[in-house]
Amino acid sequence: MERLIDSNLEQAKLYFYQLLVSGENYSCRELLALMTDKVKNLLQADSLALFIYDEWQQRLERISYAGPRQSGFCLSVSYTPGHICMPDLLRDIPHVLDRILPLQKPEEHVIGFLYVGGGRKMITDCRQLALEIGKFVTHLLRLQQAKENERHVIQLYEATTNLHASIDMHDVLTVLIKTLQQTYPQFTYALLLAQDYHGDTELPIKNLVYDYSVHEASTKAYMTGEVQMEIDEKGKVTHRYVPLNGKQGIYGVLHVSIPFGMQYTKADQSFITKLADSAGNALENARLYQHSKKLISDLQLINETSKKMNANLRLSDTMTLMHQQIRDTFGGEEIGFILYKEDQDAGTILAGSTDFFFDEESESFLEFIGRHYRDKYGEAMFISNFQERYPEIRMPYRSLLIFPMVRSEQLRGVVIVLHRTPSFFTFEAFRLIESLVQHSSLSIVNSMLQEKLEKLVITDYLTNLYSRSYLDERMREHIQGDAQGGFILIDIDDFKKVNDTYGHNTGDYLLIQVSNLVKDMIGPADIAARWGGEELAIYLPHASLEQTIAKAEQVVRSIGGSTRPAVTVSCGVSTWTEADRPSVHQLFSNADRKLYDAKRLGKNRYCI
Repeated sequence: MERLIDSNLEQAKLYFYQLLVSGENYSCRELLALMTDKVKNLLQADSLALFIYDEWQQRLERISYAGPRQSGFCLSVSYTPGHICMPDLLRDIPHVLDRILPLQKPEEHVIGFLYVGGGRKMITDCRQLALEIGKFVTHLLRLQQAKENERHVIQLYEATTNLHASIDMHDVLTVLIKTLQQTYPQFTYALLLAQDYHGDTELPIKNLVYDYSVHEASTKAYMTGEVQMEIDEKGKVTHRYVPLNGKQGIYGVLHVSIPFGMQYTKADQSFITKLADSAGNALENARLYQHSKKLISDLQLINETSKKMNANLRLSDTMTLMHQQIRDTFGGEEIGFILYKEDQDAGTILAGSTDFFFDEESESFLEFIGRHYRDKYGEAMFISNFQERYPEIRMPYRSLLIFPMVRSEQLRGVVIVLHRTPSFFTFEAFRLIESLVQHSSLSIVNSMLQEKLEKLVITDYLTNLYSRSYLDERMREHIQGDAQGGFILIDIDDFKKVNDTYGHNTGDYLLIQVSNLVKDMIGPADIAARWGGEELAIYLPHASLEQTIAKAEQVVRSIGGSTRPAVTVSCGVSTWTEADRPSVHQLFSNADRKLYDAKRLGKNRYCI
């Protein structure tokens, strides 16, 4: 074939013009395919392939082709601008008559190459045609870029509007994924979030794994805030990781998977990055809003609990309230309130604690906590898997939270929260319970002091038995409301001799011994009190005459000879029934007369 004749060149230019005019009816690739087929016919070539240089990926991409199916032309190859493009770069087995025409304007960079498969005849000078094709392709690509930019601007505006129209994290993520799927349905997506997500599981959400050795690209994107990519062995980008950047932090990574053979242009990257940034800002706003709501809710919880605890509650009521708040709000399976006294390792378990802490199974655990925690007292502890950290301590619970109850810089006790599931409690829950315990410690200590003060008021300081005034009050209540009851008045025989012989300190010690023996003999509903001097008293609610006599006999028998120095006691017994409700004074007077009879008859006995 001779030099391309002017008529053919003009024919090509006219055809290019017609394609541009009618371009609205075709896509860019369709127009380039039509152009390629036309040029192949004009040149009478066996095959024709159009390669466009992708400056962003630094590759030559085959955009269109005309000719036999089995041509051997590459789809995509790496290329460095300025280098000579030889046929064997673009075709597996080039023909000797093949020719490559650079597409460029004078003094400008190459935008691509036209590969002309010559077949049987040598194709000579086509430089003018290549120039016209270069102009056509450049103009067409610019038009396509302008349309794509316009479409992206509209889509980005709509998406940004929708993203910032909601302060719900789920809505933000849904808008992000749906926008991407509508714009680029050929790609697949995953959201790698920096924090646990408990919303719609239909969204492609995964936890972000902070491990450079396994997930280098995603971890690096999250840590640096810059887009990262993974490249296959052929140099093609297969995965891109786009950080979800906010103004105050990075909230996750958008993972874009690019199927083999699919184009991912600079314009695509720009759009997806801007969309990801908008989503990151929207996520930040949603998180800040949710965090503010959570703070308000937490403050309301602390305020409400503090109000209830400051309402002069008993210690048991205070512990019950704390137990309910921790269980209902945070889901603790076992909750314990432990009070420490001096060098006591296991501590005293307070009312309001769950059954586990009263079980023998917990003894070694509580002793371990007592010894270990006192070395670090004042610091709350968060253990996500107790068994893993302390395998020597056998316990069925894995998640462990410990909070100190500190008052006046002294450790008064701890609050322990347990759950069988490892890592059950979140760090936010840990911090909130810590604040709750800190605010409640004063109320707990005040309740303890109040009960201690009340006990001092109603308790005899020497014997630790109840005072006479307290016993009088309780007896009066029982006589008014019960059906029967019994009263025993106890006097230590020859107590004056003990004081005269051994001294008053020994006398006091003897009185304490007798009081302790009496306390060991009574039931939980019975009331023992120091009546005055060496006289003690026991009131037995609901007791019959026979039950009262049996108790008096036990007192005389058990105390005789059980003290140091050894002494005996005498008892006067008085009972009542609903048929004859006496006053407290009458009940005492009856018992006092019987006590006198017991003394007169030889002591170390009881009289009815």
